[in-house]
Amino acid sequence: MSGTDPQWAEALRWVTKAGQDRRSAVLMLGDDPPLLDPAAYHCQQAAEKLLKALLVAAGAAIPKSHDLQRLAALVEPLFPALHAAVAPVTDLTPWATATRYPDLEGDLGVTAEDVREALAALDTLHDAVMALSS
Repeated sequence: MSGTDPQWAEALRWVTKAGQDRRSAVLMLGDDPPLLDPAAYHCQQAAEKLLKALLVAAGAAIPKSHDLQRLAALVEPLFPALHAAVAPVTDLTPWATATRYPDLEGDLGVTAEDVREALAALDTLHDAVMALSS
């Protein structure tokens, strides 16, 4: 598989969108005071798009789901070598909704350190995806 393959070309479009979510999270984290809940939401979105990019690259169906554990369960059999890069983002699922609505899942208490750790995990996953595309 490579970036010149049509499936990978489409997958890289997902990676680009994930990068925009990641950048949004960084900008929000850098605000004064930091916008932690929106930053956390964009981290979850970036993780979701990276996992869906892998499904696209493999020619698999993309479920309409924000559940990162579910997406990871679909990705890992297709790309077992990526387990270490995929696993750290699977706990971000609650950030898809709890950070956007009051009291939906209770206050998650997202901290700046939580967002920085998520960004580092996203970078690792992004690099792993890009290594497969070349």
